[in-house]
Amino acid sequence: MHELRLTFIGSGNAFSPNGLCCNGFLVNERHLFEAPPQALSSLNHLRIDANTIDNVVISHHHGDHFLGLPFLLLHWKWQGRTRPVRIVGPRGTRALGREIAERVFPAVTEQTGYEAEWIDLEPGRRVNVGGLELEAHRVEHDPGLTESLGYACRLEGRAFAYTGDTRLCPAVFDLARGQELLVSECASRQSCIPVHMNLLDDMPRVRAALPSEAQLLLTHISPDVDAGGLAKTLVAEDFATYSF
Repeated sequence: MHELRLTFIGSGNAFSPNGLCCNGFLVNERHLFEAPPQALSSLNHLRIDANTIDNVVISHHHGDHFLGLPFLLLHWKWQGRTRPVRIVGPRGTRALGREIAERVFPAVTEQTGYEAEWIDLEPGRRVNVGGLELEAHRVEHDPGLTESLGYACRLEGRAFAYTGDTRLCPAVFDLARGQELLVSECASRQSCIPVHMNLLDDMPRVRAALPSEAQLLLTHISPDVDAGGLAKTLVAEDFATYSF
């Protein structure tokens, strides 16, 4: 059985509480989920070359999940990237990503030494990007956004899922079913935030939807979030790696 390794470039939310880096994680050193503002800095801290990343998977377009893309594109253009990269996200990812990047770093997407494939993924659609299989699920987050996605994933025969940012909704339970690992947002311990889940009210229900042997890994947290006594539940930490 192939190992799943998740390295967190951040575990916090948009407010960076107590200095936590904004949420994002790298799977098996090649697949980056989310591009938080400090993505390149965190990768450098971990001594991971951004040029080795094959895929960037975005759940939605809030700044704490998206605004690291211009810095990654800058690195890729000027620091010797030659291998192709795929950037996957909700509808509008290509247009918004390129517009922001070009405004803050003019011509950053032009005359590069690598090929970039932008994939705007609709809910229910599946795609295989460099051996990573993704199925997009529409989750319920900020209605002002074009869309918010969670992902059911398969990599080297292993099944895992990521909720992205969302309130507790049917898609979360769909994502949990049959997985070996669920990476779930848990924005607070007990605050009732309409567009997010919390530890005390929501995580017991999420944990119950998972197979008994599956692992639950909490991220996008505030500092007071712990495992809450839930079985097979971990809380992500900045720059930590978890192997399954």
